[in-house]
Amino acid sequence: MVDQNAVMISFMPSVTVDREDVVFDGGVPTDPAKVYELLMGVLAEQGRVVVEFVVDGVDSLREENEPKTFETIEVATQTHHELTLRLIMETMKHLVHAEEEFLAYSVNVLKTPWSQVFGQMEQLIEKIKPFAELLDNLNPYAQTYLPEWKEKFEQISEKQAGSLDKILLAFEQGSPANLSEELATDFLSVFKEGTRLLRDEVITDLKKKVTEGASR
Repeated sequence: MVDQNAVMISFMPSVTVDREDVVFDGGVPTDPAKVYELLMGVLAEQGRVVVEFVVDGVDSLREENEPKTFETIEVATQTHHELTLRLIMETMKHLVHAEEEFLAYSVNVLKTPWSQVFGQMEQLIEKIKPFAELLDNLNPYAQTYLPEWKEKFEQISEKQAGSLDKILLAFEQGSPANLSEELATDFLSVFKEGTRLLRDEVITDLKKKVTEGASR
């Protein structure tokens, strides 16, 4: 005869966070959304964020999937330091040749009919976007953890925003001379300054924090 209790136990839903079983007061919730809500509260206190929330084999963070029941939930987390470091490292891969591309663009603007330059505005913005978005995404981290590089970062972020406004204004005014000058001087300068800060100070600081956290 089959032991019904054993069958019930085998089908009890389970939740793991970073491969460790989670024990809930009052038992495991049946709704994945409730599990997520409870975990987010605890993890936020620990300075961690959810990077994967896999419900029965499907990552709900990447798929439009809202199941109401589950058998297994596997959660992967990272500290704010780890997540920020990963974001920077991934973005920096896309910026390897950006300096040369910006400089070449600033020269070509003066030799290309304005209609073509204007038509390529979105392409230029797409090249700028990874750097601009990285600065935007770093701001909450800097405000929360107050790293030593915070003041330098804020200055660079402000300069970048101002330069981007001037670039967009040059497009609005139909001025290739202003666009070329802004790209080749102020924007390129702040881009170099920003990537240098990221390489020499921000990444170094975050790697140190990640290593210290792992050794505890």
